[in-house]
Amino acid sequence: MSDIALFEIGRVETVPALASSAVSSQNLVPATTPSALGRGVAGALIAVVYIAIFLACLLVVSLLEIRQANLVAFNSLVATLEQRDRFADPQNGLDKELDQIKAERTAYSKLLADINCSEPAIATPATQAKGSAAGASDSQKQKDDGLSCEDVRVAANRHANALAASEDETLFKIANQPLWYNQYIDGISQQAPQIIPLLGLLESSHLLRSPFEIVEMVLLVCMGLLGGIIGVIRFFVDPSLPNPSISEFLYKPAAGGVLAFGTFVLFRASQLLLGVQDQGAAASGSTSIFLLAFLGLVSGLCANDAISQIESASARMLRRNQRFVASRLQQLIADGHLQDDAEKLRDLLKIDPPTWTAWLAGKTALPRETAQRIADYLHLEMNDAFSVDGPSVPASP
Repeated sequence: MSDIALFEIGRVETVPALASSAVSSQNLVPATTPSALGRGVAGALIAVVYIAIFLACLLVVSLLEIRQANLVAFNSLVATLEQRDRFADPQNGLDKELDQIKAERTAYSKLLADINCSEPAIATPATQAKGSAAGASDSQKQKDDGLSCEDVRVAANRHANALAASEDETLFKIANQPLWYNQYIDGISQQAPQIIPLLGLLESSHLLRSPFEIVEMVLLVCMGLLGGIIGVIRFFVDPSLPNPSISEFLYKPAAGGVLAFGTFVLFRASQLLLGVQDQGAAASGSTSIFLLAFLGLVSGLCANDAISQIESASARMLRRNQRFVASRLQQLIADGHLQDDAEKLRDLLKIDPPTWTAWLAGKTALPRETAQRIADYLHLEMNDAFSVDGPSVPASP
């Protein structure tokens, strides 16, 4: 074969390889672009959420500080705002009540127009029975017992006048409500000037009027979220920390919020248990409230460590109820010639021989504390002599 033919074959074989490498390189470049774009968008959304949580913490702390300094005035303002909103409610407010009064007045006006006392009265069976029983000499009493047309007219007119008075009173409330509210705001602003920055927020938001305990709980949860945020973004200033994943940006603040909520529940439970709950103790408990807020911040900052401690404590608590069986205890006693020591231990524990024999044979489970005492007395390893009780082993009575 000539050199030209060999050159053509080599050129034909290298062209597909170059083409395939070019295609593969083209396929690799766009694959990283959506991932980086998605991470950037997720990071921007997380940053917005973090800023919102931080602003919420500032708002709740400011609200609590002002509310505690002016607790009586703040509660009075909340009650006044609720009354104002209830009067102005289009569904159940004063306007609807006024419409109902007008409808009833119209009905009584039609009733008065339909009553005609010039026509002769129609005797009812009840009136006839009373008249026959009383006799002719008791005609005055019959007149008093019966209800004449004029009495009906007077009663209807009295109800109509009462409805007119109620209508005038309702119209007076509607007309003077803005003036009354403005006068109240002027008075409470002079009494507690610290409330003035919150007036606009309280007028427009029902959430800020929540009870004091609800605001406490929101503060603790927000501080837990903020602590989790600080813990997860520390890698920006500490190069030794690993770069967290997207899931960690969501998990750590959520874990901090849950831990802070648990702290609040524990604090309230201790108050109820000790009997220190008092309606007027909110102002005096400001130190404990902000101390709890600091604990919520620390819980979020050390969420992973706190969860590990809780898990270990829960595991130890549950492990106390575990039961064990003597899987190799009898063999270890025989190998170490510990029969006399085992018998002395049985006497110390005051265990009857049948139960002791069942324990040694592994037929009956025994509590963890008892198994540990046996292993310590005989100088044996707990894990070598005993194993965790399985479902097939019957429990000791």
